[in-house]
Amino acid sequence: MKTQLFAAAAVLAFAVSAPAFAQQVGSVGAAVNYTDVDTRTFGADGTSVQIDGSVAVPVGAAWTVTVNGDVSVSDNDISDETVASGAVHLTTKIGDTWRVGGFTALSRPSNDTLWAVGAEAHKYLGNVTLSGLAAYGQSNDLDADLYAVRGEARYFVTDDFRLDGGLGYSKLDTLVEAEAWDASLGGEYKFANTGWSTFGKYTHTESEDLADLKSDAVKIGVRYTFGGSLKARDAAGADLIDAGTLFGFGVR
Repeated sequence: MKTQLFAAAAVLAFAVSAPAFAQQVGSVGAAVNYTDVDTRTFGADGTSVQIDGSVAVPVGAAWTVTVNGDVSVSDNDISDETVASGAVHLTTKIGDTWRVGGFTALSRPSNDTLWAVGAEAHKYLGNVTLSGLAAYGQSNDLDADLYAVRGEARYFVTDDFRLDGGLGYSKLDTLVEAEAWDASLGGEYKFANTGWSTFGKYTHTESEDLADLKSDAVKIGVRYTFGGSLKARDAAGADLIDAGTLFGFGVR
């Protein structure tokens, strides 16, 4: 519990002090997430709240360090946990069209520690950004190995209006093996002459190995961006994947 409270306080402090990072690019946000889960043996639904933050810090001519994290609080039929997650990315720009690098991530549910490492690449094509990653992780509590491959496309209708879609594959290897697929659609709109935006995302997840699990999640929230437009935030490397959504088995 102390770990959870410390992580929550850290993210909240980040949010409060975000204006101090005005020379950098990043964001802080808050969202409500509703999830409905069905399997062969049970069905459940529930709502959670989430606070997140991200900042991209240039280090040298081409390198960028991106730090992002979130705290998700649930108290429903699916989960009654507080989950704190964080990731650190080191990426470099190649010309004006590629960003490549790697990351390390840590997620801390109530009674578990999940860590991961991965490689990522991002291709900038005018108003379109294509992203892909591969990751490996371990869950101490489950004594499990986890694998993930994810891809996403972002289309900027304008510099402050983004639509996105993603696909993901995850594998859990412990006493049994399980695979899951997920697909998502979302978007974000930043209001003119302000740093504020509203966003939404829908994610569908399926796993035949986990009692024919099917999950539908809808997230809506608000976000404050510092350092430029949504497109500038993306190009600066401030919108890289967070630890909480890296592996698709969690319903968040």
